[in-house]
Amino acid sequence: MPAWNDIRLDIEKRHKEGDPAAQDVIRREKLKAVFHITRIPLLLYAADFLNEHKVRLAAPFGGVSIDNRDKEGFLEVIANLPAGPLDVILHSSGGNPLAAESIVELLRNKFSPIRFIVPFFAKSAATMLALSGNEIPMDEAGELGPIDPQLVINRDQQIVVSPAQAILDQFQKAHREITAERAKLNAWFPILRQYGPSLIAEAENAIGLSKELTTKWMRQYMFEDDPEGGKKAEEIANWLGDHNNFRAHGRRVGIETLKDLGVKILDLRGNPELQNAIRQAYYATSVTFDRTGAFKIIENNLGDAYIRVIEVKVEAPRPQSPSSPAPNASQLSRAEKRRQKFGRK
Repeated sequence: MPAWNDIRLDIEKRHKEGDPAAQDVIRREKLKAVFHITRIPLLLYAADFLNEHKVRLAAPFGGVSIDNRDKEGFLEVIANLPAGPLDVILHSSGGNPLAAESIVELLRNKFSPIRFIVPFFAKSAATMLALSGNEIPMDEAGELGPIDPQLVINRDQQIVVSPAQAILDQFQKAHREITAERAKLNAWFPILRQYGPSLIAEAENAIGLSKELTTKWMRQYMFEDDPEGGKKAEEIANWLGDHNNFRAHGRRVGIETLKDLGVKILDLRGNPELQNAIRQAYYATSVTFDRTGAFKIIENNLGDAYIRVIEVKVEAPRPQSPSSPAPNASQLSRAEKRRQKFGRK
């Protein structure tokens, strides 16, 4: 199975041969290779959330998260695809659940069944997207994550992200302790005063929305023919939506855990040809992110693409000209001569 470095070297070779768009050419070749195996129209939705430098640069342009602007991209790339089944290669750290809801509704208006392929990461709202599929093809390298929502709050004039469930748990703990011992109010007051008047309600609503959407989609699509589908969907959504099951929002939920939960998984290890093709498509996308200012790619197997890009300047080391030798002793300043004479830095 070709590795990431093989694809990187191939792209560099084509660059040297005079093809400045080699990364796009190879990525599209890899997407077509997946389509030729499945014969199912294919979309790629990928964001460069693993590159911290790129994440910071992309923030003013909408960022790498799932957002409402993604709807433009999906509209662009589904226009020329025939109605019917659809595969989506998904690589995302998540984002706005309401934007994810718009994407699900848009895709379902034209395509069915839909499979969300997870070669490496689909976290948070991207996990919700994956669970809206009829099936999730993945292998041991792929992972989903908890769907517990994170709230952005202002704490002591600093913007912090906090799990909605942790906010509720902390508030309930404060209530219990203050009710039992009034004197503890003084200790809790600096913490409680940071809670805005609507924060608790916002936390409860956010948790409810994530579970509600995920349950609805799984019941409607993944378990549509299962008489126990409603119960299964609710159990899975409740487990993934409970922050206390994970202690951290980025925790891995791998293929074996998902199978045990009852999620419909297509184990790609049973189809090495398809597994290899999907892995190569992901690697080609990863190299594109590394070599360009692209931070989000939405693309289909026909080559129709919507790519959000920022300008990334990489300064190469300045080569020393052979015609400009190092200065000799007669060209050095008096201070430099003195430093060299006495061995000073």
